[in-house]
Amino acid sequence: MTFDRLVLWIVYFSTLVFVWRSLASRPRQWGWAIVCGVIFSLSLGLSFISITWAARVGGGLWLLMVLLPILGLRQINQWLKYDHYRRAALLARLLTWLHPADGWGDRVIPLRALALAQRGQTVQAVQSLKPHQTPKSRIYRVAIALEFLILRQWQPFITWVQSYQEGQIPLNFALYHLRALGETGQVNLMLREFVALSRRLNDLGEFERLSLARLYVFAFCGDSDSVSQLFKRELRDYPQVKQQFWQATADWYGGRSPLAEKSFQDLLKTRHHLLKQDIRHRLETPLDLTQQPLDSLSRHILDQLNITLQEERRYGTPISAPPAFATWGLIALNLLAFYIATRLGGSQNVWVLYRLGALVPSHVLAGEWWRLVTSTFLHFGIPHLSMNLFGLYILGKFLESRLGLIRFLLVYLISGIGSMGFITFLALQFGNEQFVVGASGAVMGLIGAIAALFWQGWRQDKAEIARERLRSIVLIIVIQAVFDLSIPEICFLCHASGGVLGFLSGLLLLGKGTTESQRTQRKRR
Repeated sequence: MTFDRLVLWIVYFSTLVFVWRSLASRPRQWGWAIVCGVIFSLSLGLSFISITWAARVGGGLWLLMVLLPILGLRQINQWLKYDHYRRAALLARLLTWLHPADGWGDRVIPLRALALAQRGQTVQAVQSLKPHQTPKSRIYRVAIALEFLILRQWQPFITWVQSYQEGQIPLNFALYHLRALGETGQVNLMLREFVALSRRLNDLGEFERLSLARLYVFAFCGDSDSVSQLFKRELRDYPQVKQQFWQATADWYGGRSPLAEKSFQDLLKTRHHLLKQDIRHRLETPLDLTQQPLDSLSRHILDQLNITLQEERRYGTPISAPPAFATWGLIALNLLAFYIATRLGGSQNVWVLYRLGALVPSHVLAGEWWRLVTSTFLHFGIPHLSMNLFGLYILGKFLESRLGLIRFLLVYLISGIGSMGFITFLALQFGNEQFVVGASGAVMGLIGAIAALFWQGWRQDKAEIARERLRSIVLIIVIQAVFDLSIPEICFLCHASGGVLGFLSGLLLLGKGTTESQRTQRKRR
């Protein structure tokens, strides 16, 4: 596969996914759907004339109209996390030139109001929202809600949210509604609302918002230890000043008011006006007059939440994993081998690859066994290298955090070398000589080992998240098999044997023992 074709496949796949997601969302995002539809159609049409020009035009438009706005939106969200509202408003204004539809321009008004409120200009912030608080404005509900939030009028906000919308609270307001219930001491209702909200956020993949919802629940219930664990893991990148505030809030509601009061007094030195309002609200509100005692159902919800978190931290995405030294080391070795091949005459030069140690079964059988190892670090061209290293980066970080450095390396090498050995064995049996390079067998071994991890989690620990992720892994394997069988240049048997070896070695290395956290989890059940 050439670089131009790889670019086109990325453009085709990503634009179709965006069109589908834009039309499936409510309300439909017609701007995204039209932009991505035009890019897909133009790229497809040009491909019948010139693959090179199709890749250049389609790839250029994709970078400008899809990737750049996505990266910009991610940066806006990052700045919002740190309360850099003024920067976020400026970038949002610039992005409206690329996406004038889908309400991108409407984001600027709330961001500017928040920037004013953050500097202590509360009156000006509220006044800037007033012209947009009529049904004629597309953001009139946001403008009304934001006034309540800027003024920290929590109970009026709850009343307004519950009155204007029949049924399910819009996701834009649901997280604030959850916090408002905690701020007003309605913790039992907060926990019941959390159950429904967490399902919505999980289904939508809004994991950062889900972590914030869990933070509010633990903090207002006074569970200081769980709040601390969130900041060590899922919310590790949360701003330090906010971490201190919510840790102090958990201490405050958990009966450690002297410790919390000291933290709040230290935080009053901050220049964040809205945070100062929240601190004063804490210190001025008597605990015995506002906070409800937890009933039995609320305690059950908290217990289930802790069990869910334990399962996610074992089988979910490793948010707070240690540095993946083995993964980065393997990536470096593959890049080094590619660089050497390029310097010696080119990574697509068969003679160069042969001299560096490509797999030739007859030569392995003649005694050159080292080709089983060296062939797994050689690649035929940039697309081949890129796809394998991308898979190694994504899968490697996850699996290394679960297995540790040594066991991870064992799975990788067993799968990679074993798949090359399997090809050599077939050549011995059937006389089918091949010339093979690539880390594909090893990467498929990582998928197999991850499948083993989820299989163990489903069968041994009864973890629902493990069962769901096992289904996703099986689907990936099926798609990969269909892809391999449809392209003659790809060694299907290398991939299949690597995946099987990864699964078996993963099961062996994981073992049957349970960790202390798993035993604790079972006792709680």
